[in-house]
Amino acid sequence: MKHALTFLLIAGFAICFFAQSVEITFWHSMTNPVDRESIAEAVAEFNKTHPNIKVNIVIVPGSETEITKLMTAVAGGTGPDVYYLDRFTVAQRAAYGVLEPLEDYLVQLGYDISKLKEEFFNFAIEECQWNNKMWALPWDTDNRALYYNKKLFKEAGLDPNKPPVTLEELEIYAEKLTKKTAGRYTQVGFIPWAFQGWHYTWGWAFGGNFYDAQSQKLVFADDPRIVKAFEWLGEWAKKYNIKELEAFVSSFGMSFSGASIGGAEPINPFLAGKLAMVVDGNWLLAQILQLAPKDFEFGIAPIPAPAYGEKNSTWAGGWSLVIPKGAKHPKEAAEFIHYMTTKGQIKFAIDTQHLPTLKEAVPGLLSASPAEQKIFADLLPTAHVRPVIPVGALLWDELTNAMQAVVYGEKSATEALRSAQEKVQKELDKWLTK
Repeated sequence: MKHALTFLLIAGFAICFFAQSVEITFWHSMTNPVDRESIAEAVAEFNKTHPNIKVNIVIVPGSETEITKLMTAVAGGTGPDVYYLDRFTVAQRAAYGVLEPLEDYLVQLGYDISKLKEEFFNFAIEECQWNNKMWALPWDTDNRALYYNKKLFKEAGLDPNKPPVTLEELEIYAEKLTKKTAGRYTQVGFIPWAFQGWHYTWGWAFGGNFYDAQSQKLVFADDPRIVKAFEWLGEWAKKYNIKELEAFVSSFGMSFSGASIGGAEPINPFLAGKLAMVVDGNWLLAQILQLAPKDFEFGIAPIPAPAYGEKNSTWAGGWSLVIPKGAKHPKEAAEFIHYMTTKGQIKFAIDTQHLPTLKEAVPGLLSASPAEQKIFADLLPTAHVRPVIPVGALLWDELTNAMQAVVYGEKSATEALRSAQEKVQKELDKWLTK
């Protein structure tokens, strides 16, 4: 009887031990319903298949380089175990000591790092490394092209099968596709800096360079094509009155970048048939299929460029999953990250039409994709990637500030770019001497 009681007690303790699961917190910023739902479903499946780990999702909206909320939470001991980080900022966050070395925990879990790296596209893995160590695993990738509304083209007397190829054509089309009533825009042809019309987008389309890896010097302020791209943006903003364009976009509950500016779910003006052309990523395909009206007619083409620019220009970005410094359960976080960037990424690619960084996920994506996805797949091999430097986030922010200063008429292109280059180079030089 005594032995039986002892056995029952031991068994009871064992059951309690194994029944207890470690809870980890996952912060991400994907607020659009398509991406958000896919991530939630993948997390639910992970929780189901990993009873020892329970993942709780917290949506924390922010920009590509927003990290203030994370830093505040980490300092207060309330930071997440897993964080969704724009991949081009991994080197900077690792250099600044914000991240835990993911590689160390993956090794503890028994993963072969060399083999794991081979499962992903090389450019994505490169962005996840700093000082010869891996600090993240890549999530999706993407590139950018011009979407256009065929119905609005027809109404404006434009051939719906002939999108603009040159910058001159883009300007002519945009003017024909723009409408005003009582001094307010009711339909806009094109806003160059909206959605994915970033500084990199137009700088590369104009044939310019931002960074010289050999000399480790930023060169955009000295490149006449980058200067010309910024001047062109400023001229467009002046012609169409940026304040009026801002009012038009904000009426849909969003900023130029597409971020929500109110409590309600924002409406994409392109999907609403009020913005005729837009530069955006391949992820918009899934939103069109799920959110656009049934009779929505659209086309996709490479980003228009000046005669001296780069034909079929695009650039690849994408996100990654990392473990913030001071995470309470880093080993379990690493297990979750591995799952999400492999099995979870295969699902995410099909659900959202985001291009994957996991090689295994590509066939499934293309088999489940509309024909338009091939345009993005064809552009990917020649896509630019942002400089992999320990001040990548600062560079993005300063280029963004420079672009905003130009389009809002606060600075000339030359002045804004020079100021940005000097500031970022000064910080880059500090890291290069360490």
